[in-house]
Amino acid sequence: MQICIVAIDTRGGVQPYAALAGGLQRAGHQVRIAAPEDFTDWLTRLGLDAVPLTGRMEDAARAAAEAGFSGGVVPKGMREQMIQQSLRHARELLGYAENSDVLMGGVGGAVLGVDIAERLGVPFVHAHLQPVGTVSTALPGVLTPWMPAWTGGVGNLIGSAITESALTLPFRAVSHAVRTQVLGLPRRRSRPREAPLSLYGFSRHVVSVPANWNVTGYWFLPEDPAWTPQTELVKFLDAGEAPVCIGFGSMVGADPAATARLVTEAVRRAGVRAVLLTGWGGMSDIATSENVIVMDQVPHSWLFARAAAVVHHGGAGTTAAALRAGVPSVVVPHGVDQPFWAKRVAALGVGPRPLSRAALSVDSLATALHTAFTDERLRTRAAHLGERIRAEDGITAAADVLTRGLSRMTLK
Repeated sequence: MQICIVAIDTRGGVQPYAALAGGLQRAGHQVRIAAPEDFTDWLTRLGLDAVPLTGRMEDAARAAAEAGFSGGVVPKGMREQMIQQSLRHARELLGYAENSDVLMGGVGGAVLGVDIAERLGVPFVHAHLQPVGTVSTALPGVLTPWMPAWTGGVGNLIGSAITESALTLPFRAVSHAVRTQVLGLPRRRSRPREAPLSLYGFSRHVVSVPANWNVTGYWFLPEDPAWTPQTELVKFLDAGEAPVCIGFGSMVGADPAATARLVTEAVRRAGVRAVLLTGWGGMSDIATSENVIVMDQVPHSWLFARAAAVVHHGGAGTTAAALRAGVPSVVVPHGVDQPFWAKRVAALGVGPRPLSRAALSVDSLATALHTAFTDERLRTRAAHLGERIRAEDGITAAADVLTRGLSRMTLK
């Protein structure tokens, strides 16, 4: 079967789909993955058939920050730019996917993938990293973690309805433009005759969802046997107690230098050692010292297992990696689904209460670090959750669900 995975996201959001693509290849499928062009070389090195979508996600993240990104799904003032970029991507995807038997993708991939699949006359399989895709009383809305727990099923229903509207309405103009200007389809999508096949790449140990959902477990990349850690990093890790790992991934702040100063002072005040990952966050103006080492990128699966705690932004992929490592998380959510994962970390008792990015201070971060290092009950819960997650095989489960689901669709 020829499968095209559409992965339009940051590095942390693309990586689970890269893992899924590799697993589907090993299961005997021909898989192509389409992602922003700054990921093409990396995906190709993983042995994948990777094709580029015009534009760099790092540039898009910086543009969103300059436009005053406030955590919404679509940055303010970028609607027209988003439409024009989507038209380019739709033309590219139409060519990349023309021989595919099925298209797959998450929230970002579905924006274009559903319409491309309709044009090609093939199914689109929703492959989500978050519990989205339905309005239900069974779980809270991913974008409404502030909904009080006492509202119960009614609150869940309202929250999930708000979430689904927020994930679809801002992209309606994109769909209309793509369908009429690129695909030659009617302006509005027709209502599907049956519910689409959906996969969920997270763990039931982390999010409780209805039993009939295809929750497979997380989609993790296997270790790269050719990768070796930098000598200076190994020396740093060997020189003292396990450090905290701090990084905010692709979240580009308005003043990265100020963030760097805040983080290093909090580390000093907490009396811990730290590995700082600069990523796209711009925290590069930090000098390596006896207790702090600054790195660009290190595989999370390798580094987090050697850390005492992880400070991160709460992206789905980074949260998954930290939970699998079995160490506490200190989450500083910036927006979109990150507050949801931050709240789940706290609710599971594997990290302190989330820290507001807007109100982040040296004191609040130092206090959270102290808790993550010294609260033995919290550390024990994190270790036990990590064991349960590591026992899952989300990729094999996803391949099995996909094969069975598509077989049923073909038989119909």
